[in-house]
Amino acid sequence: MKKLRILYVCNEDLAIGGASLSLMSMLRSLEGKVQPTLLFRQEGPAAELFRQAGYDCVVIPFRRATFHAKGLVRVLRFLPHAIMTAIVQWRCVRRCRQRFAGIDAVHSNSGTVDIGLRIAATLKVPHIWHIREYIDLGLHTAPFPGWGHWKREIFRSDAVIAISPGLFRHLRLDQHPHGICLPDAVCSAADSVLETPKEKFVAFVSGTLSAVKRPEEALRIFAAAKPEGYTLKMVGNVDEHMKAGLQQLASELGMASALEFLPFTRDIKSLLSKAAATLVCTDFEGMGRVCIEAMFYGCPVIARDSGGSSDLLAEGRGYLYQDLPKAAASLRQVLDTFPEEMAEKARQYALTNFVTEDYAEKILTIYQAL
Repeated sequence: MKKLRILYVCNEDLAIGGASLSLMSMLRSLEGKVQPTLLFRQEGPAAELFRQAGYDCVVIPFRRATFHAKGLVRVLRFLPHAIMTAIVQWRCVRRCRQRFAGIDAVHSNSGTVDIGLRIAATLKVPHIWHIREYIDLGLHTAPFPGWGHWKREIFRSDAVIAISPGLFRHLRLDQHPHGICLPDAVCSAADSVLETPKEKFVAFVSGTLSAVKRPEEALRIFAAAKPEGYTLKMVGNVDEHMKAGLQQLASELGMASALEFLPFTRDIKSLLSKAAATLVCTDFEGMGRVCIEAMFYGCPVIARDSGGSSDLLAEGRGYLYQDLPKAAASLRQVLDTFPEEMAEKARQYALTNFVTEDYAEKILTIYQAL
């Protein structure tokens, strides 16, 4: 069978987050079946990650489909931004027309990039849009030039994938002729474990410790649980300003000696399989990759009751909270008595829904249908 040539348009560049890791899982599941090329808007850790894994990566500047300015600043910046965006996107499409003739489809890896739709139209091939985030509720931003334009682009795409039931409903993809709810593949079934006893630490994991992930909230929950003898390990890339602020807050909460920073790591299994619990504080996670990894590795999850976390931890697969006292009480309960039955239930759910071994067939079915 001929390998399909797919161009993947990537949204991440200077930071490695869940979108890149999920794309890596997908590409690994498709090895031998797809010939992938990855398009990045600039060089950075994300492109290097995929190059090291042996994938063909091309850098051509383009602009994301988001615009963070509000109020008067938005009014003043709108026209210059629109002009520059039009120029950059036109140049990108022109270069892609020359570079990628003969590909079978364009697959955009995030709702925050829409250049893939224009590239696909120019090359006269199908466009698949993989939307992984609540742009409004989670990222607290808006697409450029506006919601109406972005939603029309969704319906111009040949297939649109939402990674969780909540996101599927939020995007109203039941009205799209090729709207698909397909959770990401996250781990191999062979990697899943449930080890006890756990070590005396709580994990907070993110590719980058940014404000949208709410690390301060995790620290406050940890402090309120009064976890004697435990440490809070914050894992992910962090700039010095954010780190200093967290250290200052830890000192104010009397937790300075209990806070530990660890760099971003791909080897998350060795951490989460030993952690007593994991905190997921993001509001409206698109799906919640860290949450699923914790489930695979037998680590109880305490997460904000919204978005993908609500879908994942429903029916007793974890602890959901809407306020900090509830979160702290749940964490205290886990640290007092490890919920082995709940952890095993969550692990089995992850094995049923998020294993990489089953993912290739689902993606290939979408490609071949187009």
